[in-house]
Amino acid sequence: MQKTNCSTGCPVVTVDPVYPGTALRVGSTGSEVARMQKYLNVFLAGCGGGSALTVDGNFGSRTKSAVEAFQTAHGLIADGVIGSDTWNAVVCAYNGVCSGSAETYPGITLRPGMTGQDVLLMQQYLNELSATYPGISVQAADGAYGNAMSNAARQFQYQFSLSADGLIGTNTWARIVSVHTAAASANPSFVTTVYPGTALRVGSSGDHVRFAQSYLNGVLGTQLTVDGMFGAATQESVRAFQQMQGLSVDGVIGGATWAALIPAFNATLRGML
Repeated sequence: MQKTNCSTGCPVVTVDPVYPGTALRVGSTGSEVARMQKYLNVFLAGCGGGSALTVDGNFGSRTKSAVEAFQTAHGLIADGVIGSDTWNAVVCAYNGVCSGSAETYPGITLRPGMTGQDVLLMQQYLNELSATYPGISVQAADGAYGNAMSNAARQFQYQFSLSADGLIGTNTWARIVSVHTAAASANPSFVTTVYPGTALRVGSSGDHVRFAQSYLNGVLGTQLTVDGMFGAATQESVRAFQQMQGLSVDGVIGGATWAALIPAFNATLRGML
């Protein structure tokens, strides 16, 4: 008989997200604490919302009391500590009511200095998306939110018209999940990268050069190094693209060239070019 872990009969093997491996208790911080606060609020106040607990990622006395109440209600040892049994029961109860999963936003913004499985999931998704959108830098998937994670998040945000702050809040989290789902379903999302406002030319550098290089590679089938450095090879590819599009061939990415490049790249995503 398959072991279950809560009153809803949820099998242990299907609990998602999985227990992080370290018990959460008074003094613990981070997105995993926030996720438990968010999930416990369903127990305390219902799936539609409520503010029984402040979802701030700080495990204090109120969170401990809520954990104890949940444990008592579910026949667990009421010690106010979220070990594996309590984690599994909370996740199981939440998922049964709200259809949650590891893709459910944990409740607080992921930012530099944070660690854990929520950071790891976003790293894995961004790395996988870099195969379709090479303007996103590949990083070590180590569960630690450092500069590489900030860069990848910002590069994703620029390409999908989000506030490019390098943080993963509710909007960015939701968009990463939706774009990842679409890519995995072989129906990739179109980029909506806005023109930077200043023409890109030999000597330019930065994220928008990276995007242009990746888009040119997709449209022309070239193999520009996507490094954010506008050199002679990038200039040559820009000229080739401009000629193909009937634009002024000057090797500079101004507004007109950018406006043609975005839909041309999007067409390659759906095999329409």
